Amino acid sequence: MSLDERACVIVGEALSCPGAIAIGADMSSVAAWDSLGHMAIVAGIESELGRNLTAEQIASITSVRRVAELLGG
Repeated sequence: MSLDERACVIVGEALSCPGAIAIGADMSSVAAWDSLGHMAIVAGIESELGRNLTAEQIASITSVRRVAELLGG
């Protein structure tokens, strides 16, 4: 599975809309991406990476593409 595909899965599962999230989605285009959804996305990324994200990294997560970037290192 590519990083883009994995990012879509993580965000979709975190926001309870699996299969409905595209790599081009962002905070403004997904209604379920609110503050609670954002923390669920963070938890999904941290689980995938096996480490905690920094405050700066957490604040930078505004799109699915950014999630893929974080997964890639």
